[in-house]
Amino acid sequence: MRGRGRARERRTEDRVPRRERKEQTMPIARAKTPPPPPPPPAAAAGREEEMEPAIWGRLPDELLDLILALLPLHTLVALRPTCKRFHSLLLSPSFLSLLHSPSSSPAFLLLSHPQFSNRFLHLYDSFADGWRPLRLLPSAAASPSQLLSSSYGLLCFSLLPSRPSSLLISNLLTKTSKFVPLPTSDPLSDATLVSLPSSTPHGYKIFLPSSSSNSVFVYDSASFAWTRFPGFDLILDRGNSHQEGVFFDGALYFTTHEPFSVVGFDLQSGKWEPMASPSLPTELAFVRLVGDGGNRLYLVGGVGRDGISRSLRVWELVGKDGKGKARAWEEVGRLPEMMCRKFVSVCYHNYSHVYCLWHEGLVCVCCTTWPEVLFYKVARGTWHWLPRCPMLPEKWSCGFRWYSFVPDLYALV
Repeated sequence: MRGRGRARERRTEDRVPRRERKEQTMPIARAKTPPPPPPPPAAAAGREEEMEPAIWGRLPDELLDLILALLPLHTLVALRPTCKRFHSLLLSPSFLSLLHSPSSSPAFLLLSHPQFSNRFLHLYDSFADGWRPLRLLPSAAASPSQLLSSSYGLLCFSLLPSRPSSLLISNLLTKTSKFVPLPTSDPLSDATLVSLPSSTPHGYKIFLPSSSSNSVFVYDSASFAWTRFPGFDLILDRGNSHQEGVFFDGALYFTTHEPFSVVGFDLQSGKWEPMASPSLPTELAFVRLVGDGGNRLYLVGGVGRDGISRSLRVWELVGKDGKGKARAWEEVGRLPEMMCRKFVSVCYHNYSHVYCLWHEGLVCVCCTTWPEVLFYKVARGTWHWLPRCPMLPEKWSCGFRWYSFVPDLYALV
């Protein structure tokens, strides 16, 4: 019986056309699931810009404060209930100073010393109250170099003896540098770099006194050229001081030998003009100029007789020349007696080693023979000593040079 059933099934299959038989035996293909639509461009970009909480958690507090200071005030107020740190931000004097400052860019004090490696400079972060090494670019670290000047993000080096005929201009933030050929073969004593802060890309100028002729050279990065101008004998005498020119009101200002006076050099016209008014304070043993790079000019001087300072004072130039109130030097600070005794003992009444600089609201008084810095807080009217750098060896030598360093992304070399 089974054999007859199988034969009947085979005869039935023979009567079915081959095409229909093939269609019956072919498996049914599964329908493919369509791919998900791509995310919108805005959502994809948002995911790429997200930062993991673990990365934010490792940021230093001072860097996080700089980022938060960019937020609007109402956002900071709304963040106060979220945690204790945000609640205390608006009560912190250091954070409030970031909110009220015209720029939230960090600023550092740079220390150059012969006993440091030529691959590093050491900087002091006043916000974090700490020191850290700053690695130089390979162009400056390849051979012994000497830092000559600093101005808003740019550093000027001499590269003796490897390249005695050039200066090196570097921006450590953008990691760019450029060699500027010197216009003369005279031995290089010093140079003043002038770079003004701006929210757009900007260049710089270099003021270079000649050691063999009564002339000065000015380099303009816009024209890539040096211009020679007549010099001023009392200024070009490098035995005058270690002080650089101070940029104020569109010109570089210097102090002369006794009898002390102030003269200005116009970087555009190349003309020297003495500051006719006001007259300097009396009984000065030495005098230095300090400027904030804008519209403020300060005078730092030792007051005494016979070349011996009995006190150290700071004056500010007030009033307008030719308009309204006449210009005058107004005393704004006087060093306390005990601190003055230390300062006098440090410089041994040899004031040729004393130089001054401006650093973010501070008038800094430095000495090439001493590792500490005396500074005056203009806003508070207080004096302080900055202790010596802990990275200095126990037996240190002279040659301390301090500079103000404000990183600037828009400073072009």
